[in-house]
Amino acid sequence: MTLIGILLALACERALGHLPGIGEPMLFRRYVLALRRLLPLRELWRSWGAPLIVVAPPVAAAAWVQYMLENPFAHLGFSTLVLFLCLGPRDLSDDIARLLQARAAGDAQTVRRLSRVLMRSAEPESSRGDLIGALFVQSHERLFGVLLWFFAFGAAGAVAYRITSRLPRLLHALEPDDSEAERAASGLHTVLAWAPARCTAALYGLAGSMDNALQEWRRLREAGPEHWRSHTWAVLAEVSSGSLAVDEPHAGPAAPASLDDCLREVGALQTRALLILLAAFAFFTAGGLA
Repeated sequence: MTLIGILLALACERALGHLPGIGEPMLFRRYVLALRRLLPLRELWRSWGAPLIVVAPPVAAAAWVQYMLENPFAHLGFSTLVLFLCLGPRDLSDDIARLLQARAAGDAQTVRRLSRVLMRSAEPESSRGDLIGALFVQSHERLFGVLLWFFAFGAAGAVAYRITSRLPRLLHALEPDDSEAERAASGLHTVLAWAPARCTAALYGLAGSMDNALQEWRRLREAGPEHWRSHTWAVLAEVSSGSLAVDEPHAGPAAPASLDDCLREVGALQTRALLILLAAFAFFTAGGLA
């Protein structure tokens, strides 16, 4: 049933993901604002306990409903709905297509806006490598991280990762100055992303140039000790970027020459990596391990 729920949620995301408001964190923002009204203690919302207050209730509720639903079809429907709500906000390929269209039309304003959204930055992309790395991070945050947590822990896992991945930005929007709550939320996000980020990087290596991906992984490992939080995102961005390769006639694999080619290859890599992941899910499900 887990694999069926994943396939149904992905189908719904592809069919309905373009509708206005689908995947946007409106419900999450309203939920956090309601909690703040219920517990109007500013120091509490600036402390390390704020992330736990936000994350625990919906995760516990999803786990409880999942446990109480004995009918397999009701369980499947609930899990599919939760996973669908946790994916996105849009498929990365759609944003890549919009960016390519804007570049082809010479629409610099739209290119800057889409680049800022994809990089989660107030500034446009500073380099080609920064943008491509950010695309792989976005791919993990929108798709692979949620799928891996859902496969491991069901609806509760998907809810946990979805909320945790969005919480640092929301807390920063509510409390712009650096707070203990925001740092704790960022740390919790990185803890939950540690294993799936490396799985995602490995999937991209399998879908592209594994030799180049492993070379980047070795380079990061040999570069010396880094802060464990930043290292997770470096592995995800740089190892995945290392997997970029296109087959040149009579020359073997080579890195895409232009930014447009890179963007198209990122979209194609995501599709191939997703197929590999679904095949792995099917193998473990058929083997009775999930």
